[in-house]
Amino acid sequence: MSDEPYDLSVQTWINRAKRAQRLVSQVDLERIVNHDAREFEKLVKVSRAMDLLCNEVDKPVAAVDVGGQAPGLDEHQQKRSALLKALDGAGYGHGLGRIYMSNFDDPIRPLDLIPHQQGLPAFDVCVAPEHSPPDGAQGIFISEQGIFAAFIPEPATRNEWRILRSRPYDDLDELLTTVRRFAAPPTE
Repeated sequence: MSDEPYDLSVQTWINRAKRAQRLVSQVDLERIVNHDAREFEKLVKVSRAMDLLCNEVDKPVAAVDVGGQAPGLDEHQQKRSALLKALDGAGYGHGLGRIYMSNFDDPIRPLDLIPHQQGLPAFDVCVAPEHSPPDGAQGIFISEQGIFAAFIPEPATRNEWRILRSRPYDDLDELLTTVRRFAAPPTE
């Protein structure tokens, strides 16, 4: 394998992306907004390190990293990575981390637009379906235990998420079949 960036393995790119996330998380943006000189210096170092990530193997950034590189992916992270890859391959990449909100012209919106997750069981991944009942938002949530479709009526600040349906799964094929069924608009 050559040293060209396009010859790198998917795992190498995932590791670089995780490295970038770790670097960015070390910067307190609130302190940057408040013109903190030390934090701004850290931001400059992080920015340089991010540039280097495009061309080099991960290296600790002085005065930013604590303890150097993180360990590899654990089993749960590996399963989540395989899940994300399968969902993307099945055409759901655009909806990852998103929900369908019926009151927007562009209804596929980030889950973070809902100010809370009250009523939702623990989940690893959220996927936007192709529909939602009127006046609310709907998402498909996936955990290691199963898949569930949940809805929250407007106004979200005064309502909790409601589980519409759920189903366990044994493998990625069964998971994708259930996601397809949950994502499609109901037939009349």
